[in-house]
Amino acid sequence: MYHCRMGTGITGEGRREIARVLRAGRAFVSVDDVASELGFGRVEAARKLARWCRQGWLRRARRGLYVPVPVEAENPASWSQDPLLLAHAAWSPCYFTGWTAASHWGLTEQVFRTAVVRTIQRVRGSEQTLLGQEYLVGHISADGIWGVVPFWREGQRLQIADAARTVVDVLDDPRLAGGIRVAAEFVAAYLAENAPAKLIETADRLGNGTVFKRLGYIVSALELAKPDLVDQCRSRIKAGISLLDPSAAPGGERIGEWGLRLNVRIRRENPS
Repeated sequence: MYHCRMGTGITGEGRREIARVLRAGRAFVSVDDVASELGFGRVEAARKLARWCRQGWLRRARRGLYVPVPVEAENPASWSQDPLLLAHAAWSPCYFTGWTAASHWGLTEQVFRTAVVRTIQRVRGSEQTLLGQEYLVGHISADGIWGVVPFWREGQRLQIADAARTVVDVLDDPRLAGGIRVAAEFVAAYLAENAPAKLIETADRLGNGTVFKRLGYIVSALELAKPDLVDQCRSRIKAGISLLDPSAAPGGERIGEWGLRLNVRIRRENPS
């Protein structure tokens, strides 16, 4: 719950204004929210937000986006919002994928501090920090949000890649799993509980032939006993040599069967 603190230099009028802005239970506040609620122009609304930040009522997450600080927060200056809610507020339309989605679907037991987000917004860099929360953010086209399902967080409707899209995303970009070895874990965990058909369908829709190279090789290397899946991957291989893990150093043995250069080793005994 958010309440106005007494003191800290805020006037009675200021308390009434911020109470009006927050009375709808907003988890996030923008310049437009203040302008609309109080009838101010955007410049004056921005000044109000900056003043409330200095007084400790709000924290600035990024330009134009502020987070109310709960009255019970022991240290308002370092208080932060739920990282997934914060990402949704900052980058929507977006969806969560990579190790964030893998944890959601039980494809990994590893704990990752950084949340993986894909957004149709333009982003200046892939590594971002908001209110002390770390994110790996990637841009996708406006029609790139598919293979996702809704989930709820504190009354907010967010979107997360389904299990098949999660696996395909990390095969497309192994950085989203922390590297191809962890991506191989996701593949093995997925195939232990799911039929391959949805995986092939999802990879076909994504349209990156390298996904099939990596998938087929991983299934073969880990001896996952999915011969039909291996055959389907092999039939979709296109010319050219790709790195097994483009996030790792180049080099390694060339495997013509899969059109891959094995710059990272994956072993059956321990894919991680």
